[in-house]
Amino acid sequence: MALQRRSRASAAAVARERGRLAAVVAARRNELGLTQVELGDLAGVSYRIVHNLEAGRTEISLERLLAILDTLGLRLVLDRGAASVVVISNAVAHQYAIDLPDGVGNDTSDES
Repeated sequence: MALQRRSRASAAAVARERGRLAAVVAARRNELGLTQVELGDLAGVSYRIVHNLEAGRTEISLERLLAILDTLGLRLVLDRGAASVVVISNAVAHQYAIDLPDGVGNDTSDES
């Protein structure tokens, strides 16, 4: 089975999604007043994993990613045919100037 190569447009889209995930994680961590070390301790992962995730290097196991998101009170939403999206409140997105497409990834509820 031959591997398909990503188009440049597809690679750029993946890079944007990685940057968006990094921005959301960093913004929420800062909102909670946590350091990367503290977040890592609370999530049961190394601070280097938190640092790499926030730097956009998202080569991370799903288990570790979910542990970090859970600790931050965030959740990962996957849609068929769509990129993964971290759901955050509109207030957090606005506070940290995170541009999210209308209706995508914006959770207006206050559920945890």
